[in-house]
Amino acid sequence: MSAAGYLTLAWARGGPGIGVRLRTAALAARLARAAGPAPADDAWTLALAPMDSVRYFELEFALQSVREIERLGSYLDVSSPRLLPALVLDARREAHAALINPDGKDLERTRTFIGALGFGTRCAMEVATVDGARLADELYDLVTSVSVLEHIPSPGDANAAARLWRAVRPGGRLVLTVPCARQAFDEYLDVDEYGLLPRDAEGFVFAQRFYDARLVAETFASACGLPRRQEIFGERQPGLFVEDRRRKWIGQARPEREPYAMATEWARFPSVDALPGVGVVALEFVKPTR
Repeated sequence: MSAAGYLTLAWARGGPGIGVRLRTAALAARLARAAGPAPADDAWTLALAPMDSVRYFELEFALQSVREIERLGSYLDVSSPRLLPALVLDARREAHAALINPDGKDLERTRTFIGALGFGTRCAMEVATVDGARLADELYDLVTSVSVLEHIPSPGDANAAARLWRAVRPGGRLVLTVPCARQAFDEYLDVDEYGLLPRDAEGFVFAQRFYDARLVAETFASACGLPRRQEIFGERQPGLFVEDRRRKWIGQARPEREPYAMATEWARFPSVDALPGVGVVALEFVKPTR
């Protein structure tokens, strides 16, 4: 089946992120017309497979916050997929963004991507971790960090959340997403995707944490207060996430099927405790005005 066919079926089944997926088509056309060094495969990726797995849910959640902000002047993103700040800058022409990422090569590709789309003059970038970045307190109308903090070993994840919360101005919003499960666990892999953490004696490196309800509260609500909005999206059957990741690692990915898989194999759940397997929790915090 074609990508359009799977997208239509996903829309009929109420899958997440379909509107976001369609918005990427305009960005793809702009990137294809851009003069300069933008990689040609970025345009094809935006047109045919711009999002992977739960990004359909996460980006939809984050962009809902963007739509609700009356005026978005200053925006900070921390290592989210580069598509998110591109969509924010495209939707909110008054916004100026600061992007931080500890991976210099990835940030350089983001710089090329953002520049080719015409947003370079409204975007500053810094190679830095959260604790090493030059962040002013109470400056940003919106701070986003999609599927990032789980890669920071505890207590660094809690410290990073607290630092980002301090950067939000009164009345501003912080949007975070992290993986979750009914019972928390840490995942170690022999694949070092980011090259930022040391390997243990057996050659494994900390990959990410899956948060249970208690850890979500201890790590994020303790720093930021109760979220104004929280949504949970997870696999309908245990093992779907692991099998999907395995297929992608061995070169059997089917990117055209992603939106349909999110509509049929994953679902929204009322709580982290209700998850049958793993999922992702999305949190939006709004800082009180004085």
